[in-house]
Amino acid sequence: MGFQGAALTDESAPAPAEPRKKRVSFALVGQVGAVVGLIAAVVGLLFTFVPGLRPEKKVKVQQTATVELADVNDAATLREYLGAEGIPVGDFSPAVLARTGVLATVRYTSTGLEGKKLPLVVSLTNRATGMVACEHTYEVAAGDGTPPVFRAWAPYPARSPAGATYNLHVTLFPPDRKPPPLDARDHNGLPGPKQPQPGPANAQLPVDVC
Repeated sequence: MGFQGAALTDESAPAPAEPRKKRVSFALVGQVGAVVGLIAAVVGLLFTFVPGLRPEKKVKVQQTATVELADVNDAATLREYLGAEGIPVGDFSPAVLARTGVLATVRYTSTGLEGKKLPLVVSLTNRATGMVACEHTYEVAAGDGTPPVFRAWAPYPARSPAGATYNLHVTLFPPDRKPPPLDARDHNGLPGPKQPQPGPANAQLPVDVC
């Protein structure tokens, strides 16, 4: 019988080496934290001694405005309006200058809109029918807190029905004129002209009036 050596088994084979786990060095983390803290302290001291280097936080200013009807004259002639505004009467006929309408003195204020133009819509409507008798849009400069004053004149229709009354509407819109308006005021129940308007019904009026 021949000599038989001990049989090799899988258990006798060398075990594979286990992968080494990477360990986080807490000493290194501490060093990084110390450096970050030092940088933050230096930056804080720099802003303390040189405040001008500190970045300023931009505060968003809310865009608001208010409008006020300081005075409403329901029987003002075109001549009176032109004189109040210092506008030459030009070559308008006496009949046209005698046309009556509503002279409104408007005050308005605004914030966050400096340097922009605001559409101010002035309209005169028939109280019974709601029909627009006159409407004009003025581009007014946004104020800086001091209330600017603005005058607007809206003529009554050349052929106003007897006993008709009118409503005055003043609306201040944002620069893009998208609703809602910034503010608005109304003056209702204005009596129409007490006598027929002078001149023909198609008498020409200044284009910047109505």
